[in-house]
Amino acid sequence: MPQLGGTPLAEVWLSYLPVRRGRSRGIGYSCNDQILFGVLQREVAPSEARFEESVCWAYLDILGLIEGLGYPHLLRVWNYFPQINSEAHGLENYRRFSRGRYQAFERRYGECTRRLPAASALGSRAGGLNIYFIASKEEGTHRENPRQVSAYHYPPQYGPRSPSFARATLKRWGTEEFLFISGTASVVGHETRHQDALEAQLREALRNVEVLLQTTGRDERTRIGGLSDLDSLKVYLRHPQDYAAVKAAVETLVGADVPALYLQGDICRDDLLVEVEGIAR
Repeated sequence: MPQLGGTPLAEVWLSYLPVRRGRSRGIGYSCNDQILFGVLQREVAPSEARFEESVCWAYLDILGLIEGLGYPHLLRVWNYFPQINSEAHGLENYRRFSRGRYQAFERRYGECTRRLPAASALGSRAGGLNIYFIASKEEGTHRENPRQVSAYHYPPQYGPRSPSFARATLKRWGTEEFLFISGTASVVGHETRHQDALEAQLREALRNVEVLLQTTGRDERTRIGGLSDLDSLKVYLRHPQDYAAVKAAVETLVGADVPALYLQGDICRDDLLVEVEGIAR
């Protein structure tokens, strides 16, 4: 996805434990004794009739891989594909993606809401279906936001199958705590707020993140309690010309010392202009 701003940045995940690498089911992965990071890429266009089925099989391959390797618990997933807001074969592509993903989880686990990980789904400029994921040997704690209806309980107006993800996932490794925050936008309840108002959407999204951090800290008795505990942010912008205004607002609302990566990407609803995700610890 195109990076916005000045100096190009790279996201690097480091391990203090020995890492081994492999490839299976068309998925590349790296893992240590606790965690696995994987990448799946499928050359399928959302305009194709087989897109939904391809999403389902991609997720079934991921779930089969992590179970076979002994990392059966998904913690965090990133989904990228083009034309996310376009319609093909009578349905918006994001809704077709959501139906394919749902089918995979249902086939593998049946009723599966308690197993759904933190996730994001963004529209890329080009390419096929790209899925990046983190899985672990021991399960995390999936969290919801009291300001928002759980995505998997969205009403039918948002598609024939609700999106299959949690608002965040908390994982503890010893004394370390990581909260993986899903893509978060200006949605309260299940409705979009502040249509066509960029800064208001950003403020609402960050308010959602703040409440998620506060309630997780309270309910799970963690050190995480607010925006000051953010370790990093990703900010997705539908329109690249909004970069300067959004960057200034993020630095005012969150702080200039929190590393933030700004990317151009289409948000899963066509009335949303900005989405944020992050990691708190």
